[in-house]
Amino acid sequence: MKTGIILLSHGSRSPEAQVTVQELLEMVRGKSNYDFVAGAALQFNQPDLPAALAETVSAGVERIIVAPIFLYMGLHMKEDIPEILEEERKKYPGVDIVMTRNIGADKKLAEIVLDRIGEVV
Repeated sequence: MKTGIILLSHGSRSPEAQVTVQELLEMVRGKSNYDFVAGAALQFNQPDLPAALAETVSAGVERIIVAPIFLYMGLHMKEDIPEILEEERKKYPGVDIVMTRNIGADKKLAEIVLDRIGEVV
């Protein structure tokens, strides 16, 4: 079964934000063995989530894992993204579309924060 990943960012009007998302996308591609890895934005940027799902399905992917790059378990995670995915699942009944947990509090994230603090100490 071909498996694809969609990294879902919030999106931003800032071009610099998209550069960061693209860099993360390339890192995930380089460290994973998934058949297809794409990026999407919830707002402001393209492809949006429905467009990224369509692209992934057209690449022959049968299982899509949507990985939101969201720190908090806010309204986007609780309501907006699940609602979009529910509508999109109706378009692709033969495709398994699942969503990961948000990033949340994680030891690895704490290490990054401490690294950033160390850069200015």
